[in-house]
Amino acid sequence: LALTVYVPLFLTRPGRVGADTKTYLYLDPSRLLSRATSMWDPSIGLGTVTHQNIGFLWPIGPYYWLAETLGVPDWIAQRFWTGSILFLAGLGVRFMLRTMGQEGPHVTAATFCYALTPYVLTLSARLSVILLPYAGLPWLLGLTVLALRRRRWREPALFALVVASIGSVNATALLLVGLAPVLWIAHEVVVTREIRFRDAAKVVGRIGLLTTLCSLWWLAGLWAQGGYGINILKYTETAETVATASLSLEVLRGLGYWFFYGEDRFGPWIAPSSTYMRRVELLVLSFVLPALGLVGLSVARFRERVFFAALLVMGLLLAVGPHPWSSPPPAGAALKALLESEYGLAMRSLPRATPLVALALAVFVGALIASLTANAPRLARPLTAGAVVLAVLGL
Repeated sequence: LALTVYVPLFLTRPGRVGADTKTYLYLDPSRLLSRATSMWDPSIGLGTVTHQNIGFLWPIGPYYWLAETLGVPDWIAQRFWTGSILFLAGLGVRFMLRTMGQEGPHVTAATFCYALTPYVLTLSARLSVILLPYAGLPWLLGLTVLALRRRRWREPALFALVVASIGSVNATALLLVGLAPVLWIAHEVVVTREIRFRDAAKVVGRIGLLTTLCSLWWLAGLWAQGGYGINILKYTETAETVATASLSLEVLRGLGYWFFYGEDRFGPWIAPSSTYMRRVELLVLSFVLPALGLVGLSVARFRERVFFAALLVMGLLLAVGPHPWSSPPPAGAALKALLESEYGLAMRSLPRATPLVALALAVFVGALIASLTANAPRLARPLTAGAVVLAVLGL
């Protein structure tokens, strides 16, 4: 997995730095970190309350500061940062499935399918820091599984540390992936009935308390910016703009985020977008794994099947949102009403729920392989290798 995610990045435009997240991360990370410690920035205009800057105190700011201190070239630091997000996402799937008791080559297939989802293209070129919730999603699920099973403070504490590391810059993406652990707890209490409501409530209390304490530093920044900063929602993309591109078929293949399809007279905002829409072979290939995942949903039988099916449906409903904006279906109409409210507009980037879909489909691809090879274990490795090749070619 490490070779698959790191090597292509280092071979892509060596020596060139992408315009990713914040320019000062590469020009002067020390200055960025010093200014991020305060919500008031006197160096802009006559002074202003900053937007999101406090979130760069961890983890992306210290990472680039350390890279500069060690003399690592900016382009190498950037490629390693992006590769590490993909690598940790895949490693998280392996951790999650093993906590659920799954072993075997099919776990490797699910690992590659999630780590190499085209979803990473929608943000890695400009806003890679918002990919952190995608990378943290399987870790949060795995830690929730362990927290319910062991009922101690260690797993909730680790959960809180993961949240503090993945959600400090964008609360919307964090909240959307955070629905998965909530769904898992409901699954264990209501569907399998292996956890009593009282015991689940204790785990939720531990997770909630520790997560809040670990995240107070950036939550305070959100409060200050929301109460005293510029109303940034008035000057960025609208809910209608976001909903225009969120087709269900696009979401199934990991895309559907409006920024991915933007272009101007200089060309596409994200270079691969035209390739994914115009090259027939890649268009077809990008649907193969989602199709196999849906087949796996239909034929595979395993303990967590109901949970991942619910995760897939929930992710699709949220990511597609109120599309089509002019006449959404009933569920979409409810989301549209929410997004048109004063506070609901902050959740307009609903396609950031796509990692829920990508994770569920990746697990179902693995489940399909496990089902097909239950009576023919010799086929497990060849089928897994085939899934890995499809994932690599699809990205």
